[in-house]
Amino acid sequence: MRVIVKQLVYLLASVVGVYLVILAIVLVAFPDEDSDGPMNSARAPSTYFVTEPKYVVLNRRSLATDRPRVIFVGASNTVVGFRQRQVAALLPGVEVDNLGVGGANVTEIAQVIDLALEAEPKAARADDTFVISIWYGEFAQDRVRWYTPDRHPGDTDINIEQYRYALYHRTKDGPALSLPIEDLRFEIAALRPYLLLDELSRRATAGMRSLLFRDKGNRTDAERDSATLSEAEKARDLEYWQSQIQLQGEVSNEQFDVLHAAIGRILASGGKVVLVDLPIPKWHSSRSPFYESYLKRRDALLAELKGTPGFRFVDMGEQDNDLDFSDEVHPKPTIAPRWASTIASALRGQLKVTTEARSDEPVRP
Repeated sequence: MRVIVKQLVYLLASVVGVYLVILAIVLVAFPDEDSDGPMNSARAPSTYFVTEPKYVVLNRRSLATDRPRVIFVGASNTVVGFRQRQVAALLPGVEVDNLGVGGANVTEIAQVIDLALEAEPKAARADDTFVISIWYGEFAQDRVRWYTPDRHPGDTDINIEQYRYALYHRTKDGPALSLPIEDLRFEIAALRPYLLLDELSRRATAGMRSLLFRDKGNRTDAERDSATLSEAEKARDLEYWQSQIQLQGEVSNEQFDVLHAAIGRILASGGKVVLVDLPIPKWHSSRSPFYESYLKRRDALLAELKGTPGFRFVDMGEQDNDLDFSDEVHPKPTIAPRWASTIASALRGQLKVTTEARSDEPVRP
């Protein structure tokens, strides 16, 4: 028995030793370029995180500072429409982070908000302004969006990344950190060989997945700018969102309740909220059976939040020219500067209110 234990100890020591050597090689050969500075989930495909959910969950180290910041959360039109560098250029002196996640419903957006709050020191949260982008497609119910055969029932893409490397564990109340958030930097460093292997496997199989799933891949900005939709493509897109909402002309209250609660958590933490209703093409809003229901429930939420300190609503719905969009949701790259200008104007007003209320500190632009 003693011999077996001794051999097991040698084996374990060898495995650890080999892994440490591999880790050292990876850290030297592939330096970390995404641990500091503003977060921008649009960069995820060019990093070893590869996907937006993995980027948001594992790359939150830069949020653990006391810098005043504006944090964008939403779905893919938040990533495409509010380009991090364009918005940041209009808000000097304030750090701008874009944590948008493609395909998110409000439940997943709320999880991103909680991840951001979790990563920050409590004292720094008063300098946060969360920009929450909404449109009706984000209000798909959880039972439709996340209860699918390919995942644990109810797990969002964010949850999958939380559990993948045991950084979080399941509890009856949801994911819980396995180690203190302060140790996240060291945990991610230790996982670098796994992250690199995952990145290499994804890139190696990209062609096969493109053929199997008919994925055309990411379009270039030039392709997006020149894109137009045929009537058949419009009908296809409307059918897709019908399958996502799965109700007869109604948007469920479920996700509005989730949104209301998420806004409450931000405000309770001392942060501010700018809720932005993003435009979609006029042809889409006029043909969707859900749009009127969405506006009705949105207005009911705004009535409840009216006069709430630290909350502001921005309606961009009038920027709905069909020619401004590359598909049924996403603005063309040439339109993104206009979106950046609109939101920066609103944020300057919000940030001015914030800094005037704290007269002991210099006013930020």
